[in-house]
Amino acid sequence: AEADTEASSAGAPSAASSKAALKAKKLQAKRLKSMENFNEKLAKRGVVYLARVPPYMKPEKVRHLLEQHGEITRLYLVEEDAAISRRRKKLGGNKSKSYTEGWVEFADKKIAKAVAGSLNNEKIGGRKRGFYTEDIWNLKYLKRFTWSHLTEKKAYERRVREHKLKLEMMTAKKQNQEFADLVDKTKSFKQVEERKKRKREEK
Repeated sequence: AEADTEASSAGAPSAASSKAALKAKKLQAKRLKSMENFNEKLAKRGVVYLARVPPYMKPEKVRHLLEQHGEITRLYLVEEDAAISRRRKKLGGNKSKSYTEGWVEFADKKIAKAVAGSLNNEKIGGRKRGFYTEDIWNLKYLKRFTWSHLTEKKAYERRVREHKLKLEMMTAKKQNQEFADLVDKTKSFKQVEERKKRKREEK
């Protein structure tokens, strides 16, 4: 009887370990299935390029207008250059934020393709005498383009900007140093000339 009890006690941790391992395996399988479902959804998505954003149209407005045709999962608009914005405001122009181009991701690539095909070069329409009624859509469906491509593009452009800024700073630093060296040389030349002048006067 004692031997049976010892055997039972020895087997208990093993059963608990097996149960924990089974639970972990099920959890891993569930996560894997969830990831597969997510990847399937990503593969179904399609991106439309907005080559021109009507003046002062905000992302919320773009979403509102295009979401009437299908579910939008992500949207990104590029703000106009800060220097252009400052110049416009300085000259008394519209102070609202403006965007130059954008990308719109639809949950279904078929809908994305249909939206771009049917709305491109068409009037935005809507409410009579509305701010954007007479404006024209400029849309293009990007075949085989995914949101990750856009992310990579933005990261690349950021690196280019940082590199350009670094070069400009290095150039400015070099020019400042050259100017400082020129000033020092000018001072040295003047000092030499003054010493020569004093010697001539002493004679």
